[in-house]
Amino acid sequence: MPLRTALLFQADNFVGREYLRALQVAGMTPDLIASVGRMSEASIARERERTGGRWNPPAPDATLNIPHYDSLTEDALWDSLKAAEIDVAIQGGIGILKPAMLETPRIGFVNVHPGRLPAYKGNTCLEWALYNGDDIYATAHIIDAGIDTGPIICEGRYDIPDDWDYFDLRANLYAHCAQVLIEALCILDGTADDPATVLTLQDPDAGHYWQPIPDEKFEVARQRLQQDAQ
Repeated sequence: MPLRTALLFQADNFVGREYLRALQVAGMTPDLIASVGRMSEASIARERERTGGRWNPPAPDATLNIPHYDSLTEDALWDSLKAAEIDVAIQGGIGILKPAMLETPRIGFVNVHPGRLPAYKGNTCLEWALYNGDDIYATAHIIDAGIDTGPIICEGRYDIPDDWDYFDLRANLYAHCAQVLIEALCILDGTADDPATVLTLQDPDAGHYWQPIPDEKFEVARQRLQQDAQ
């Protein structure tokens, strides 16, 4: 049977909208779509600021059935995943999931982290990679109880056109993550009976957890991108 998927995201969340658009274009519309909570006005403003207003994926089609839940604690949300016999749920931006929640889908929750795991765990990994002079990657993994520590499904290098500035880079980041997500779902679909065969466990002692990049180092990273574009 085809992999049964669910997409969960905050209402007004840009990541969820980006993922939904890509999945629909790929003919992979999730079997269940739900919004949980709401993206704050401050978070929306921050995304618009760091993408120069260039990231604005379309709102979901009004014909789609997208129930809304106020929080992750609503039993009805998890009952709906069980009733739909979901194999994989997609983390489209809904906050921290408790262990019991992670166990609801048969295989688990997939997250696409905008960094190469395990080397780039944590925050502002795109900016840290720029600062360090490393290639930028997105990594699809199964969520576990840690932060960016779950088994890896696949990764994808983020190719940057020569004429892009930082706003372009940020505005297109989750379109790239969406393509890595689609690849991950295809991999899991091909091994749905035994997904462990395609998962790579992370060494808990490997890699680094990055804190938010300081302003002065962010400016260095941004200038390096501009210099590369010249």
